[in-house]
Amino acid sequence: MIRRATQQDVQFIHDLLADYGRKGELLARPRTELYEFLRDFMVAEDDAGRTVGFAALHLCWENLAEVRSLAVLPDQQGKGWGGKLVEACLSESLTLGFGQVFALTMRPEFFVRFGFAEVDKQRLPNKIWADCTKCVKFPDCDEIAMLLEL
Repeated sequence: MIRRATQQDVQFIHDLLADYGRKGELLARPRTELYEFLRDFMVAEDDAGRTVGFAALHLCWENLAEVRSLAVLPDQQGKGWGGKLVEACLSESLTLGFGQVFALTMRPEFFVRFGFAEVDKQRLPNKIWADCTKCVKFPDCDEIAMLLEL
């Protein structure tokens, strides 16, 4: 099941982002920021009600949204949770009237399955780079920009 995140999910989101952040795979985020953008997040729950992953749809600019902070527990990867979360983000984007969705990723092949195509990062508005200054890899970003026209 995919559902909207609640305040009870913040600790799980924070901890899993921190784990992936230590590995350099995702941007860890402070709890204050997670509460501020809690409405962006959706979580995946297995049949037993255990939270197994999450993703956020961040509205960036006119007609442009971002799938960000996509994470699934390591023991739950390969079971389709990431795909379900991306599909939920894309559905939300359409509902809100946003026609373009991008992702910055080190796994472009995952996003290709949903119709995303690689684009030059310079094609994205400067506004999206605000979070990049918080990354340990800044300014030597090795993520690939992927864009989907809905």
